[in-house]
Amino acid sequence: MATTLQKKPSGVVTPATPQLKRLNAESVTAIATGFLKRIGHKGGLKPKKVSLEEEIYIVEVETKKFTAIIRVDAENQEITSYEIQPKGEETSLVSVSPKTVMIIVVIAAAMHVVLHFAFKFLGL
Repeated sequence: MATTLQKKPSGVVTPATPQLKRLNAESVTAIATGFLKRIGHKGGLKPKKVSLEEEIYIVEVETKKFTAIIRVDAENQEITSYEIQPKGEETSLVSVSPKTVMIIVVIAAAMHVVLHFAFKFLGL
C-alpha cells in the first residue's frame, strides 16, 4: 500500500474569516426584525425608520404596544444595543366616544322621567 501526499499550492492564500457583505437599510431592517422575533415580539412589526450614524445603523420598529430602537454595528453586523419602550398614546383632555355620549344621554333621559313622575306623585 502506497500513500501519496498532496501539497497545497503555496501561492493560494485563503482568508481566515469570510468577508461580511456590506449592510444596507433593507438588510439591517431584516436583522432588527429577526432579532425582535427571536426575543418574543412576533406580531405586527412595522419598521418605521433606518438611519446611519457614525458606523451604527439605528432601526426604529413599531407595533401596537411598543416602539423598539435597535442599534446595529455596520462593520461587524452585530446588534450593539436595543431599547423597547411602551408606545406613548397622545390623548386629549376630553376623550369621549360616541358610545359614551349615547349612554350618558339615555341615563339622563331615564332620570328625568323618573324624577318627573316622582315629583308628580308627591304633588310637587
